[in-house]
Amino acid sequence: MQKGAKSYIYFMKRLIISICYLLLSGGAAFAQQEHTEITPVYNGFRHVITYDDRNNKICDIEQEYLNNRWTTIETEKTAYNTANKATWFISPIWQNFFTYDARNNLLTFTRQYKYDSVYVNTERYFYTYDSNNTKTGEIIQHWTNSEWVNKSRTTISPALQLSQVWDSIQWVNSVQQTLTHDTRGNIICQLSQRWDGKQWENVERWTYTFDANNKQLTYVDEIWDGKKWGPWQPMRDPVPVK
Repeated sequence: MQKGAKSYIYFMKRLIISICYLLLSGGAAFAQQEHTEITPVYNGFRHVITYDDRNNKICDIEQEYLNNRWTTIETEKTAYNTANKATWFISPIWQNFFTYDARNNLLTFTRQYKYDSVYVNTERYFYTYDSNNTKTGEIIQHWTNSEWVNKSRTTISPALQLSQVWDSIQWVNSVQQTLTHDTRGNIICQLSQRWDGKQWENVERWTYTFDANNKQLTYVDEIWDGKKWGPWQPMRDPVPVK
C-alpha cells in the first residue's frame, strides 16, 4: 500500500473516532457543560467539585473517608453573573454577597458570619473607581446594634492614600501614605504618617532604586525618632512595596 493511501486511511479513522466522540458527548467538545470532578485522595480527604457551563466552580464538597464510606465535612457554593464574577458565596462559617458596576468593577462586598445556624451581617465594603477602572476609594462599615455603622474610609490617588476613621459624627484623619514616582512611574519614595489630632507626624519612610528596565534594585527603610530619620536595615533584594 502506498504511503499516501496509508495516510488517507489514518486520517479517516481519526475523523470517524472524532465524530463518534462528539455524538456520544452531546457536543461537549464544542460547548462546555456543567460537570463534576473528584480530586485525588489525600490523607483520607477528597473534594467533589462541580463547575458550571462556563467552567466556574459552583460547588466544592469536602469529604472524609470514615467507616468505609465518604462523609461530607463541609460544602461551599458560589453563584456568578454573566461576566463570570462571583455574586454570592456560602460556607458553613460565612456567606458573602458581591455587586458590580457596568464595567464589572466590584462595588460592594457584604459578609455575614454564622451564629447559631443563622447568618448575621458583620461587615460590608463600598468601592469607587475612576474612568480607568482604578480604585479611588473604600468605605468599611460594621453591623452594630442592628444597623450599619461607618468604620473607616480610604481615599486613593497616585500620590496619596488617606485613611480616616468615623468618630460617630464625622470622618477623622488616621494615617496617610505619600507616594513619589519617577518619570517612568516607579515608586521611589513612600512616606507613612499618622495624625496626632492637629498635624501629620512622620512614622516611617521607604526609598527605592530601579535599573533602566524598571527592575527594583534596592530599598531603604527608615524610622522617625521624633527629630530625624534613623536608618533601618538597607537591603539589596527586591521587596514588594507596602
